[in-house]
Amino acid sequence: MIKVGDIVYLKKMGGIIVNQSNTSLIGLVIKEHKEIGAIPQYHVQFAQNVPKWFYQHELCQIRAER
Repeated sequence: MIKVGDIVYLKKMGGIIVNQSNTSLIGLVIKEHKEIGAIPQYHVQFAQNVPKWFYQHELCQIRAER
C-alpha cells in the first residue's frame, strides 16, 4: 500500500513488455487522492521535475529488505 512520503518508481505500461519496472527514476509521493469506488491517485515528484498525478497501478513502492 502506497502512502504519502513513500519512495516509488514507475512501471512501464503497454507495448510488448508490459508491467516491467523502470528503476532509473525514483520519486517521492507528495499527495494522495482517494474517492469511494475509484482507483487511488498519487502526486509524485521525480528528480527536480514538476510533480504529476499517477494511478496506484502505475507505481511500485521501494521496500527495504531485511
